[in-house]
Amino acid sequence: DQKLTQSVSGNLKEFDWDAPHSGMTVAYLDGHGAMQEVSVTTGSPAVISQQGFKPKDFRAGSKVTMSWHPNRNGALGGELAELKLEDGRVLHGHGAYPSIPGGKTRASPSAAGL
Repeated sequence: DQKLTQSVSGNLKEFDWDAPHSGMTVAYLDGHGAMQEVSVTTGSPAVISQQGFKPKDFRAGSKVTMSWHPNRNGALGGELAELKLEDGRVLHGHGAYPSIPGGKTRASPSAAGL
């Protein structure tokens, strides 16, 4: 649901650098002190690379803050909005359409007729 955003701070458990969509799992403590995990999908390795990231940037165990658009069916998880890494860099989800290095801007799906 693109109208909603949820977020957690925790540790990156895994990052799958896969096509057509990459994905990640973040482990975090919920409001009751219980360990939980949330998995989300994001853009392809090509989209992630355009933002200046490489697979080695996503280390298991690193502290992260992640926000995502939740699944409409209520299941935990969804589509990445952004992932803030320990070093302060931010990976934007493929729905965010940030500027690409070099001054080009990616078109939104609606503008592209998708």
